[in-house]
Amino acid sequence: MRNAKIVWKNDLATGLELIDKQHKQFIKLFNKLLDSSIKGNDAGIVVDSFMFLKYYILEHFGVEESAMLEYKYPHSAQHKNMHQYFRNEIERLELSLKNNTPPHEVTIKLNYLIVNWFLNHIKVEDKKLCTYLLSEVEGDKQKLLGRLNKIVKGFFQPKMKT
Repeated sequence: MRNAKIVWKNDLATGLELIDKQHKQFIKLFNKLLDSSIKGNDAGIVVDSFMFLKYYILEHFGVEESAMLEYKYPHSAQHKNMHQYFRNEIERLELSLKNNTPPHEVTIKLNYLIVNWFLNHIKVEDKKLCTYLLSEVEGDKQKLLGRLNKIVKGFFQPKMKT
């Protein structure tokens, strides 16, 4: 599935606005990376993308993993292992870029990883997690979102320059 932009559809919605917002930000980056790759000027955007990916992984996976711990998610070990796989793949791709693999080639591999791993992860694992979290608060989304917002503390908010 090469050069396929991702369009947000309802089958990606988890039922939790905060998690969906984070996933939408990721998809926006992915599409920007893909556009740049198609235009052939991807060297700078690929480097920037890895910076974003590291931040995204730290923040987004951190939110999910903190919620799993707090709400005693029974499949947390499996879910965390999947996150670790994604972290490892991102590190491997970034290293290949640093070792002079052409940016276009790295972009194609990143495209494959995102389309095949990330989207499936949202549709299956993240939905399962969010369903569990909602059941733990007996469907009270506001209570859960309030707790997740405390965990997040400014996810994707612009950082103040010092």
